[in-house]
Amino acid sequence: MIATWNGKQTPVDHACGHDIHMAAWVGTAQALVAMKAKWHGTLMFVAQPAEETTGGARGMIADGIFTRFPKPDVGFALHVGPAAYGEVTYRPGANSSNSDSLEILFKGRGGHGSTPSLTIDPVIEAARFTMDVQTVISREKDPAAFGVITVGAIQSGNAGNIIPDTALLRGTVRSYDGGVRAKLLDGIRRTATAVAAMAGAPSPDVDLVVGGRAVVNDEAVTARTAAVFKAAFGNKAALQPAPGPQSEDYSEFILAGVPSLFFGIGGYDPAKIAEATAKGQVLAANHSPYFAPVPEPTIRNGVEAMTLAVLNSLAP
Repeated sequence: MIATWNGKQTPVDHACGHDIHMAAWVGTAQALVAMKAKWHGTLMFVAQPAEETTGGARGMIADGIFTRFPKPDVGFALHVGPAAYGEVTYRPGANSSNSDSLEILFKGRGGHGSTPSLTIDPVIEAARFTMDVQTVISREKDPAAFGVITVGAIQSGNAGNIIPDTALLRGTVRSYDGGVRAKLLDGIRRTATAVAAMAGAPSPDVDLVVGGRAVVNDEAVTARTAAVFKAAFGNKAALQPAPGPQSEDYSEFILAGVPSLFFGIGGYDPAKIAEATAKGQVLAANHSPYFAPVPEPTIRNGVEAMTLAVLNSLAP
């Protein structure tokens, strides 16, 4: 699509695969309605908004989705990824990560780049924080436990020869375990405060925003659905060996009391994957502008997998 950025029309691509998800969602609804004689019960199809901002499921729950409508006995969701189409992956227990965001405003005293001694440079504060906060990962966190702090944006100044007054830093924090999450967030606060103190700068404004919490798949739902996947897809259905570092706010439905399975499907031509592997290359993953699932077989696979999962739960 085309969006306006800084007054210019610019091509943009979210590239997470949500078009695949919603097409499979509609296809599954059509398939199950057409097969009504083969199942009994009540289906709820949830068109969850705002997944990327981790507020859609939470907003639906706050709006009373499970008081205005009966709460489901079981839930299913899927996501496309950079694997071969036709493949289905599943994992009991933790499937994705906690997601938090950080926004820190470092404060300084602006001035000319030729006289830095008369200033307090917030760019240096932001740069030092970016490096020093990684010691929270390497020296404070259990090395066997997953945890990531990534700085994705530093915005400051508009001229090469001027030291600005402030620097705004933004990033993301990912973890599986609640204790690790608390350690990372505490480390971010301490590091930001220490960096400002080292520079003789005012205390920074530190804003840590809770995002999506880890999706934890129900063991029993996963086991009985995995058996159906194995029967239908053979060796193309496989156990996901470890939780993914991405985050999903579908977890809010699980925390609200809906035992669920959130599973994955592939979207790439297997021949393209084999070709890339032979060349030592890795195909683009979600959110890359080059992430491009092949529509028809990917959607078909999503519809088949989701329909089988639901039929298995609603069989008479």
